Amino acid sequence: MHSERNRHPLETTLIQEVECSRQLLECLESERTALIERDLDTLEATTQKKLDCSRQLEQLENRRGALVESLGFDNTPKSLQRCFRTLPCAEQLSTLWQQVMDNIEACRATNLSNGSILESGRQHVEQALGILRGQTGTPAVYAQDGEARANLGQRELGKV
Repeated sequence: MHSERNRHPLETTLIQEVECSRQLLECLESERTALIERDLDTLEATTQKKLDCSRQLEQLENRRGALVESLGFDNTPKSLQRCFRTLPCAEQLSTLWQQVMDNIEACRATNLSNGSILESGRQHVEQALGILRGQTGTPAVYAQDGEARANLGQRELGKV
């Protein structure tokens, strides 16, 4: 690996992207644990850190794009590989880029999993509210707006 002062700015940016995407993945994994354990304090702290990491990652992506474009290449995955091959540290750049892509894919998968956990929790809350409203066992019907509506005409719990 090159020393810090001899590193190409693109290499430095990719190293930072690897680290930032790794931190984002850690946040998403912490978020998953907090969702499962219903740990609201951890969830709140993790959500803020996740937002910070996402913003930082976006800034790094913009910086990388500007560097690639300043070297005369489009900021596309295919063009990025061509750009790397023109630099002395091509192998290191390709390795770093693959790490970024692997981390981002892991973040995507973990985020989808977290979304499923949230959706499942939302459905359980809706079922519990339906029971409290006296709508147990009643299948939902869908209104024109696509939203599920319970069968109307049943008494609410506690109403005479």
